[in-house]
Amino acid sequence: MKRHNAIKKVKEAILKDDLVEALFLKGSIARGDDDDYSDVDMYVVVSPEKQDLFLTKRIQYLEAYMPLIYWSESNFVGPQIVGVFEDALHFDLYTVTLNTIPQTDDIKILYDERGLLDFYRKKPLSISSADVVENIHKFTFVLLEFEAAYMRKDFIWSVRLLYVLSAHLSFVVRYIYDENNSQLALKRLYKVIPGNVYNDFIDIFENATPSNVLNSVKMIVSLAEKQMETLPREISSEINMKFFKLMQMKIAAM
Repeated sequence: MKRHNAIKKVKEAILKDDLVEALFLKGSIARGDDDDYSDVDMYVVVSPEKQDLFLTKRIQYLEAYMPLIYWSESNFVGPQIVGVFEDALHFDLYTVTLNTIPQTDDIKILYDERGLLDFYRKKPLSISSADVVENIHKFTFVLLEFEAAYMRKDFIWSVRLLYVLSAHLSFVVRYIYDENNSQLALKRLYKVIPGNVYNDFIDIFENATPSNVLNSVKMIVSLAEKQMETLPREISSEINMKFFKLMQMKIAAM
């Protein structure tokens, strides 16, 4: 499989230089649920005094696998190369120090001769109860924006707002059924929610067209109401239900 071949080639190239303290993977490969469409998330741990030199060699290391057809620089958890090879494999190379390693998700250690990663303990990818409430409030406010857009016959923007609604609701649904990974929202949501809830989402997106978007929004409001009913009292009591019920009524009347 190309991703494992790429990992092997890039790892070998990196380890030829005496710049690395540890090397590990995150993401779906580290969790063991990767497939032929998975990307590679490789993290390289370097000391601060060697970091600048390592950064100048990143493209060289990546192209030990094959030439890159596209790459860009970012700084998500540290300096990052977002690369795409000629075979369309997506490979993210992160540069971190021991003090900047994000302790989220599983890791798969590729190199750690001194046991520097023994301290690593995965933290849940969860959101807080306050985040749940905030997403419901944002969901409700977007309904207000949708009403205005739809009534103006701005149907393209209306469809875009439907996707914003789904994003906010997905955090709530993920929290309900997969709290420890609720930051992932829609990503692989189909694996953790009941079939009937998944089918509701499918029906919503099946109708996400300018001519049917109002029906989709009515369905997502209904789905939101059902999911909110399952929230524990300490969360539901913080929700502005007066605002939600107002927008639910207004959408229903459209």
